[in-house]
Amino acid sequence: EERGDDDKNDTNIGAICRQKLRRFLSWPGARVHEERILAALPPTFLQERAPLLGRLGRHEEALRILYKDLGNLDLALEYCDTRYGHQQKQGPRSNACAYLPLVSVALQSDPENGVKSAIQVMAMRRSRIDKFAALQMLPGKVPVSEVARPFLIPAMVDNESKIRRLKVTAALLRAKYVSLKKALTEAQIQSQASLHAVPALRNLHLGDPIQSSKPINAKPAHSPNIFPDVMILKHYFLRHLVIQAKVTNDHQRPMANIAFVVAESSDEAIQPLLQVPIKTLPSSATGSAWCVLTAAPQRMDGTAVLTCEMRYTVLAVDNPASLHFVSTGRSFVEEIQDVEVHAAQFAY
Repeated sequence: EERGDDDKNDTNIGAICRQKLRRFLSWPGARVHEERILAALPPTFLQERAPLLGRLGRHEEALRILYKDLGNLDLALEYCDTRYGHQQKQGPRSNACAYLPLVSVALQSDPENGVKSAIQVMAMRRSRIDKFAALQMLPGKVPVSEVARPFLIPAMVDNESKIRRLKVTAALLRAKYVSLKKALTEAQIQSQASLHAVPALRNLHLGDPIQSSKPINAKPAHSPNIFPDVMILKHYFLRHLVIQAKVTNDHQRPMANIAFVVAESSDEAIQPLLQVPIKTLPSSATGSAWCVLTAAPQRMDGTAVLTCEMRYTVLAVDNPASLHFVSTGRSFVEEIQDVEVHAAQFAY
C-alpha cells in the first residue's frame, strides 16, 4: 500500500528507511541510475524524488517539489545549501548560483506569497546569492522599500564590512611584504659584505689574499646631483686583483644595480674579468660591489692605471621607509678618479 509523503503516515521502520534513502540519494558519491529509481518510486515519495532530480541537474523541478508540492521553504533552502556546499568543494568549475532556482520557483509557483518568499530567500542567504541576478528576477512592480530593509541595506552593510576586512588584510599583507622585502635586501647585502662571502668570488678559488690596501674615498670626476659615498679597497692575489667598492647610500631614495666598473686599463697584463653589483641598497644602508681583474704581475710595466666608473640607478619610491621599490628610476654613469695598481703589490 502506498502512503503519503508525510512521514507521520509511515510506520517507524518505514520512516527510518525513507530517511536513510534520502540521505543516500543526497550523497554525491552514490552510484545510482537516477532515471530507473525515479521510474520505480511511488508518486507520493516526493521528498525522495528531489535529490534524484538534482543529480540529473533538474534543480528547479526538485525545488518545485520541496517548495510548492510539500510547501516547505526550509527543505528547499536545505537543498540549496547542500548544493552550495558541493559547489564550494568543486571550486571555480561550478559558478552557477545555487539559490537563484529557488527564487525563480517561488516567484512562479506562488503568485500571492512568492515575492515575499523570494525576498526571504535573498535575505537569509544574502552572503551567498548572486545579488544582482536575484534583484533582476523580482517583478518590476515590487517597491524598493519592500526589498531595502530585509535585503538591500543588510547586503550593503555586509559589503562594507567585507571591504574593511579586505583593507585590513591588504594592510597586513603589505606589512608582511615589506618585512620580507627588507629581510631579503639585508640578506643580499650581507651575502656580499666580505671577500669570502660572495658566491661569484668563491667560485674563482682565489685562496687567501696576499695583501689588502687601506680604504680610500672615491671622488667623482664631476659633481653629480646624486652620488653615494664610495670607499675603494684593493685585494691582491697571485693572478687576480679584486676591487671592493663599499657603497653607502646617504640619500633618501633607494638605489639599485650599483656596479664598480673598470672601463679601461693602461696595461694589457691586468684586465677586467667580472663584476658583482649590489642589487638593491636602501637609504642609509651600506653594501659592497665587487670587480675582479685577471693579473699577470711579471708582465706589468711597473704601474697600471685603471679608468673606473660607478654605475647605479636611483629608484622611485612612494615611501622610502616602506622599501616598496618600483622598477622606474634614473640611471647614472659617473667616472671616478683613476686607480693605480703596482706590480710589486702582488708579491708576498
